[in-house]
Amino acid sequence: MRRSWRDRIFGGLAALEIVMAALFITGSIGSQAVDTLKDQEEYYEQLEREYTGQVRSFLARQGYRNSGVTLSRVVDSEGQRSYTILVHHSAMDQLEDEKLAELLGQVENMGFYVPGCSFTAQQLR
Repeated sequence: MRRSWRDRIFGGLAALEIVMAALFITGSIGSQAVDTLKDQEEYYEQLEREYTGQVRSFLARQGYRNSGVTLSRVVDSEGQRSYTILVHHSAMDQLEDEKLAELLGQVENMGFYVPGCSFTAQQLR
């Protein structure tokens, strides 16, 4: 049985609709994944801002007003985050090693508790 030109056009349009539907579905899923990553990054950025603010306040209460506080992060391919917080104040240079280690340990322990995140505190010299 021969197909008429109308059947061929109808078949072609049906195939085109299927391809377009697949593209829209794929695009929608991809967009949701991007939105999720964007939301997750905004969440971490908020936690990071709060952490650095807490560290600044803590250091000020310890007598180190206007301390330099810098937070850096490394995110590996599995999403694990390693944070290094550098603190600086000229009065910290006078601390004994034990006292400095205790202070830095307290700063590390102030880090937010999210699985896959680790913190290291160091004095910038």
